[in-house]
Amino acid sequence: MMDPFSGTWIANLEKSHRHVNHQFKSAAMRFAVAGDRVSITHSGVNMSGKQETGTTEVQADGHEHAVSPQAPGVVVVTTWVGTHRLQSQARKDGVVVGQGTYEVSPDGATLTATVSGTDASGNEFDQVIVFDRESGPTP
Repeated sequence: MMDPFSGTWIANLEKSHRHVNHQFKSAAMRFAVAGDRVSITHSGVNMSGKQETGTTEVQADGHEHAVSPQAPGVVVVTTWVGTHRLQSQARKDGVVVGQGTYEVSPDGATLTATVSGTDASGNEFDQVIVFDRESGPTP
């Protein structure tokens, strides 16, 4: 059976609560899950109209994993909480610098990303982005 995360998700801006310093015109995420290995590819258009994309690989095993070279000295701990929730926390020198929760609705149609932390400018932020399933399995 496929996991509820795998597939492509499109941001629903009307349902989302974006931080004033983290605005964008559009966003999508694609999850690929193989056991505890999770690949998250994000893409979208920022407020300047520039296309942005990137991929993050996490090991959802509850252990610290280095983020280098993107963020020297930062470790991330990611865990599954049941089958529909993935939690991740980033730490630097033992201090939490960011955290995120990704949760798929019971019907598999919606993914909610709740993210907070300190951005590259040193400013704190928090936001909730709601995504609708574009493609992939539903539980």
